[in-house]
Amino acid sequence: MTSPAGRAGETTLPTTTTTTTTTVPPPTTAAVYKPASDTGPAENVPKPVLPAKAQEFSKEGLIAFTEYWYSTLSYAFETGDPEPLMTISAPDCATCEAMKKGVVHGHEGGKWIKGGKMVIGQPSATFHQMEDGTYQAITMARQEQVIYYKADKTVSKDLGVTIAEGDILVATYQEGHWTASTVEHIDGTKTS
Repeated sequence: MTSPAGRAGETTLPTTTTTTTTTVPPPTTAAVYKPASDTGPAENVPKPVLPAKAQEFSKEGLIAFTEYWYSTLSYAFETGDPEPLMTISAPDCATCEAMKKGVVHGHEGGKWIKGGKMVIGQPSATFHQMEDGTYQAITMARQEQVIYYKADKTVSKDLGVTIAEGDILVATYQEGHWTASTVEHIDGTKTS
């Protein structure tokens, strides 16, 4: 006679299951950007990355460089770190040096700056070399409201809201990269 489990006299072994546990590390959480507020400075501000296009010697390269230059200015206002801005600016760029001094001073000793992000229109350029060897890009630029805070969280200066103005960025191209020589309002005044 055959048993329901198999032939007579056979023993059926129970089925076993092996469970493998794999430890999956928790997902890494990227630092979350937090803009400056009336209670403290910005946190985890993403550093601008120079796009490959902005390194090209072309009209499009000059336009991409102009956009990048303004992003480094925004970054400087939010962080107090002018290094990305100054790396792409000529040592004799008076506007660049003034921006550097202003943002560094605005962030020293526990102070911070709220706002200051640059909002620009689409830059344009004729890509015609000037007599001094420079090239020019023109854009409309506006800076978001800039408020300087002291370490005790009181306002030291509020620059208010500005309107967009025409800006000109004058740059040179040497050794495979653009450098800002100056950036000014088209009426001849310094930016910001």
